[in-house]
Amino acid sequence: MLTEIHHLREFKIFEELNERELEVIASIANTDEVETGTILTRVGTSPSTLYLIMKGLVSIMTSGPEGEQVTVDQVGPGHIVGWSALTGTQMYTASTVTAEPSTLIVINGRKLRQIFEVNNHIGYRVLKGIGYTLARRMAAIETKIAVNSGGKG
Repeated sequence: MLTEIHHLREFKIFEELNERELEVIASIANTDEVETGTILTRVGTSPSTLYLIMKGLVSIMTSGPEGEQVTVDQVGPGHIVGWSALTGTQMYTASTVTAEPSTLIVINGRKLRQIFEVNNHIGYRVLKGIGYTLARRMAAIETKIAVNSGGKG
């Protein structure tokens, strides 16, 4: 199902875009409903898709010291996963899986990067929002490390 502009407005990465710019993004976005346990991204695979969470919960995981999957964060409505699809990174940096039934806006990363190439100002504004997302994720990971280490440096 095609995504409506007002849904895109709910996401920080698009907050600086005007109506026309949001229409351009909406033209390549689809809304999808997925079940619990749906794998969205897999660490080490080629990034192709950006996911915006409208409803539900997504676990962000990485490999632990012995290869086990460790949840480093969980994000819900208003957050994104799969940002590597926008940066030209060679692979996803984390695995993500739905922790409950979720409604997602799904955007093809290649098509969105093409929009950025033609409309640099859109790319700049969206990537500023990605920076916010990365800072939030890093803070969550740092907090988890501090809690798990008992606050010892």
